[in-house]
Amino acid sequence: MKTIISALFVSLLALAPLHAAQEDKPTVVVGGQVRAPGPVEFKKDLTLFTAIQSARGATEFGALNRVKLIRGKEAKTYDLRKDENKTLKLQAGDVIEVPQKNFIGR
Repeated sequence: MKTIISALFVSLLALAPLHAAQEDKPTVVVGGQVRAPGPVEFKKDLTLFTAIQSARGATEFGALNRVKLIRGKEAKTYDLRKDENKTLKLQAGDVIEVPQKNFIGR
């Protein structure tokens, strides 16, 4: 039993540098009604739409007409049915929330 625990601990230690290296990369966070919520690696040309697609897209319950972008202390809502909002460039550290549709499906 002690050998198994030691082997597990050594395995976890081996993964620690890999995990730390991933945390150093700039990210944006995509949450709410998306298929794979969590951090998305930030790249220079990352847009609001491509970040949501990187999170495997909105679920069937996701309201793409009310996507919230939080940047610092400011929050703005965008309708991603409009093309001009799809191409909005993101910055590292941005947070995106796809809300749930309301009772009439919006």
